[in-house]
Amino acid sequence: MSADAPTSPHHAPPQGTTGELLRLAGPLMLSNLAYTAVGFTDTLLMGRLGVVEVGAVGFASLCLLTLVLLFRGSLNTASTFVARALGAGNAAGVRRWTSVFLGCALVGVPLALAGPWLVDGLFALLKPEASVAATARTYAHIRLWEIPFVMLGSTALSVMVGLGNTRTPMLLAWLVVVLNAALAVLLIFGLGWGVRGAAWAAVIAVAVQNALAVALLARLHGHRFGPFRPARPHRSELAALGRISLPAGITELAEVGAFTVFQGVISRLGPTELAASQIANQLASLGFLPAFALASATSSLLSRALGAGRPDLAARIGWRGAGVAAALMGLLGVLFLTLPRPLIGLFSRSPEVLELGRTVLGIMAAYQVLDGVAIVLGGALGGAGDTRFRLIVTLVGAWLVMVLGASLLAPRYGVSGAWGAALVFIAFAALAYLGRFASGRWQRMRL
Repeated sequence: MSADAPTSPHHAPPQGTTGELLRLAGPLMLSNLAYTAVGFTDTLLMGRLGVVEVGAVGFASLCLLTLVLLFRGSLNTASTFVARALGAGNAAGVRRWTSVFLGCALVGVPLALAGPWLVDGLFALLKPEASVAATARTYAHIRLWEIPFVMLGSTALSVMVGLGNTRTPMLLAWLVVVLNAALAVLLIFGLGWGVRGAAWAAVIAVAVQNALAVALLARLHGHRFGPFRPARPHRSELAALGRISLPAGITELAEVGAFTVFQGVISRLGPTELAASQIANQLASLGFLPAFALASATSSLLSRALGAGRPDLAARIGWRGAGVAAALMGLLGVLFLTLPRPLIGLFSRSPEVLELGRTVLGIMAAYQVLDGVAIVLGGALGGAGDTRFRLIVTLVGAWLVMVLGASLLAPRYGVSGAWGAALVFIAFAALAYLGRFASGRWQRMRL
């Protein structure tokens, strides 16, 4: 980390209470609920068009995530660097790291320009069912236009979280919900654009959100820490980015890339299996997106505690975050076991989709608590800078256990075999992160 001397008054470390954690995580949970609402809206609207459209839009969205996650995942570590500087009372460090990450975010421009060839290459590799592929390609090529906005906006939002401002990201997330829904109804049905209308609605909504994020970062925090201008990293900063940020980006790419390939395995079973899995995953997001919010809050508070020289407090924050996530996702697991058909029926009345969706939700119910623990403790380790361990767990678990397992089991056991492999991966990750966090080795990581 750059050795700028502290230039702002001393900042007290976080208290490490459950209330403090929830106050920071609460708006992030609402933010992630908003992103879930966007997915719900798109899935509901696509459901009115047909089963193929439901599966195709979900598959295309995963492919787009795969393209951007190396960069977006790396940029999201801005919160770790900013929170560590804030905990140490280093205002110059906050300003410098924000500027460095904004400079790195400009990678979104060439990525968007190369996007059509990258998307087509990914589709050729995954070989989805023909009807799914045609619809998904149309959707994905349009959504590529939002990538430059996403890179800059994600950086700005990550910096805000590192500074303890989670309310602004929440408000911007709900702006996307309203704008996307209104535009989607107009373009899909009013103008009859179908899947193309859904894609353009998302592009416009996301572009507005992220442009506002950059503007509001300067307006709300520039007077104290700014000005924020895109900057080139120095050699020592590049080393820190390579040590902390790059493994984080590779981890997100590897995890979502593995899930994309996993969905590709399911897509080869047929449109009904893909639609059932997509609907079940939308329902599961009611649990794992709040868990990701808790992970972000835990990571930010833990990094601030380490910056203030309080590793004991950082450990307490991590364990409390994991406990809250396990409790929340356990409740969702109970709902999946008791109300599977009514939940799936919100999206599709197809008897085949209802039956397969019930099976998938039953498997998901079995791993909800473990998933909550894995998500939060993985985020806590990331906040401490222990990103290489997370990368190892993801490469081994997501690819060797989940993807390879699904490839072997799906042809024989269908969608149940594929999701059974996912269950084993999540159990492996939870146990690995529990052991690593309990060891305390992450407390000695430097940025």
